[in-house]
Amino acid sequence: MIRFMNEKFRELWIPFKRYSVLVFKWIYRILNYMVRGVLLALFLYAAVFSIVVSYFLYKAFNYGYELYDNVISLKYTQPEMSNYMSALLDSNPKFEIKHEYVLLDSISPYLQKAVIASEDAGFYFHPGFDVRAIAEALEANQVRGKMKFGGSTLTQQLAKNLFLSGERSWDRKFKELAYAILMERELGKDRILELYLNYAQWGKDMFGCEVACKEYYKKSCSKLSLDQAINLAAVLASPGKHNPHMRQSQFMSQRRAVIYQNMFPKRDSVLVDSLKSLVAPPSPQNPL
Repeated sequence: MIRFMNEKFRELWIPFKRYSVLVFKWIYRILNYMVRGVLLALFLYAAVFSIVVSYFLYKAFNYGYELYDNVISLKYTQPEMSNYMSALLDSNPKFEIKHEYVLLDSISPYLQKAVIASEDAGFYFHPGFDVRAIAEALEANQVRGKMKFGGSTLTQQLAKNLFLSGERSWDRKFKELAYAILMERELGKDRILELYLNYAQWGKDMFGCEVACKEYYKKSCSKLSLDQAINLAAVLASPGKHNPHMRQSQFMSQRRAVIYQNMFPKRDSVLVDSLKSLVAPPSPQNPL
């Protein structure tokens, strides 16, 4: 009986063992292929990831270098025309642009102060962008229910005029901010102010304060009076529609009032702190 059972067990065990070995072989093969597949997938993923990252790093380097190179070129030279001026000529080849460049020490201190008071009261105290001004602009826009105020600093305005288009996009805003930060770092405040005054639009076809002063006041911009400087700075908000001689214009009256108040604030405030260096009259060594 025992012998019979042993023989039966052997008869069952031999095929079971054979099939078990086959099953384990197939399991091993499947697992082997799966492991190889996973390793291959990881290798391909790493290769593709490295290529993609390298490509984007290359593009980022070129992107950043182009911005940096454009800013560095402004250290000692100035472009013949800004990007905005070129766009005007492209849209109308017959359009004649009046532009003349002068150094900062040939520009009336009154005009320098009036423009800062008009466009960017905290100019000498921010790194190229003004968080407070942006927050105030967003609040004002929310109250009015439309995008009327941008909160851009004088440096951002210069970056937009020199290098960028007027399109409303996140890429343009990012470039504007990047340019502003680079310009603050590489050029300094006085050079930025000089460039702004020379490329700002003061009339439909007038760019630069020297041309504007000769056109409106028949004199060099180094000889402007305080009142003339305030009138001229008021034009910057709407150079295509207004001029300094529009004494009855409600828009110009409001702009002049804001500029004068910013230049000569009556009480101590955050705004006063931003404008302390502007309130002092021009140095006696440089009479106007």
